Amino acid sequence: MATWLMHPDALTIVKVLFWASVLTSVACFFTDSYLHKVILTHWKLLLLSFILVLIWRIPTDGGFFHGTEYEDSYVYTVAGRQLAGHFHIEPSEATLPYSINVCVVGSLDSCREAENYPEHLIGYPYILSVFFKLLGYQPSIGSIVNVICACLADILIFLVCMVVSGDVIAAGSGALIFAITPIFAVWGLETSAEPIANGCISLVLWLCLRYIAVSPENSLHWRTLLMWCALTSTLMFSLTVKRENILLPILLPLVVLYLRFTRKDERLFASGRPWWLLLGAAIAILFSFQLHLSQTQSNEIELLKKFPFTGAELISFVSLFVSSFVNIQWYGGAAILVLIGIVVAFRRRSLELLPLSLFAGYVLVYAFHMRGYYEMESGTTDSRAALRFSMSIMSMWSILAGLGVALLVAWFRRTRTFKNRRNLANWMTTLIVMVIAGVSFFATQNLREDLVEDEFRVRVEPSLGAVQTASKNWVPKAYIITLEPLILQMYAKPTVNVISLEEMDDEVIEAIEADKDAGDLLYLDEQMYRTPADAERYAKQLTCLNEFEHSTLADESTYSIIRLSKGNANEVQTLPSDRH
Repeated sequence: MATWLMHPDALTIVKVLFWASVLTSVACFFTDSYLHKVILTHWKLLLLSFILVLIWRIPTDGGFFHGTEYEDSYVYTVAGRQLAGHFHIEPSEATLPYSINVCVVGSLDSCREAENYPEHLIGYPYILSVFFKLLGYQPSIGSIVNVICACLADILIFLVCMVVSGDVIAAGSGALIFAITPIFAVWGLETSAEPIANGCISLVLWLCLRYIAVSPENSLHWRTLLMWCALTSTLMFSLTVKRENILLPILLPLVVLYLRFTRKDERLFASGRPWWLLLGAAIAILFSFQLHLSQTQSNEIELLKKFPFTGAELISFVSLFVSSFVNIQWYGGAAILVLIGIVVAFRRRSLELLPLSLFAGYVLVYAFHMRGYYEMESGTTDSRAALRFSMSIMSMWSILAGLGVALLVAWFRRTRTFKNRRNLANWMTTLIVMVIAGVSFFATQNLREDLVEDEFRVRVEPSLGAVQTASKNWVPKAYIITLEPLILQMYAKPTVNVISLEEMDDEVIEAIEADKDAGDLLYLDEQMYRTPADAERYAKQLTCLNEFEHSTLADESTYSIIRLSKGNANEVQTLPSDRH
């Protein structure tokens, strides 16, 4: 089954884990009396947070931001489109069972050669394929799925805060911070795996807390078993979304066992449940071996061999990653609240340690994460490189910030100013929150507009321009040579033929020329790739292209469309990408 995209058993297992997680989690929500009590008591606050999530994330002009990192931002949507459309994408060589294969020579409808992305897993594409089948394929559906996930994460943030702190101020503040933080509302919708991974982390944390913590009521055995199944299946499915989620079955049991043996109040945990949690985590870790998570780092290892880390580079990458959290335009100054929340969680040494441990674990992993080719080539990085990784910890960030707000509010309520002028203080607090929300809303709008405009101008427009140029110049069944075939496969019809420049060689040219139905070759020369680094990186491929005669069909500010044809010219024109 599904041999056209991955290992025969992989997709089936992902389906089973996903629907097991969904159905058991929904059943837990419907049978959890504590959850019902919290919702009935604070439904107005939850509804307000839900509405704010939608207001901040749904653009008025309908344009969503997909991301700046080419592979991570587009490969999942294309893989989901392949799954939903049952396109026959056979791997060209041995691949990892749960990794993504996409077409690099040919079309989605008729692929000649595929490329494997071992570091990208199929859990998120499967979720997208479910929505594609329900709503029909649109490039923006991936962002809509992330909006739905953000709504769920916001509710889970509120519920987690209520369990770990019992403070509605912490819960409401955490949900509010998640809802209106500009970077979460824009970058948190990019079509990479991180936003969905954040939702998985939030759900696993909530299920873990509800499973191990003693409930106010006496839980029935079937309900306990149901919650364990929901926790274990969600834990396992999260591994098929993002490989870094292996931290979940490692960190959560360690913290729970630490609290179990260091807390004097044994009523904190239900009897025996920490051991069952350990069993579920062990099953998830064993499942990670079937995913071959250690082998998904092959690309990073090869890159590290080519560009060995130096101490200075490592310090630079880590410092830029950490310093990105203090950007006011992105996070609105919430870093101070998070620091306070970290202190609160560490001093209390109770259930607050669970979100704190996850936050610390993911920050450390991503701070030392391998960067891309161009960053390793130059030895420098940009603070925006941290943003995609940071979207995995949106919920943990908001929970800790909520704890920080609760501490500040508790301190302020003890002051003489508040006691003497309580009504005025409450009105001033409300006004301050409204001003912050207003500033955040306009900052979010401006951030989204700038990012969507840049993404369309630099990435989407050139690819669409290549398709339109082929149509206008009567070039049927043209093969479009580009460094970004995923964008064409995301926005164009599934019959559009592409050739990834990385795959370009004499063998590919001979195969295309031997096909009587194949059209001409069009080279999409994008301005962003006209750099010395790219000329060196793709020297072999550009040399191959320079064997053709060139005629420019379109020449725009950010791209050119060049028609390639065999000829007997004595002099061969040099491609623009090779001019420096």
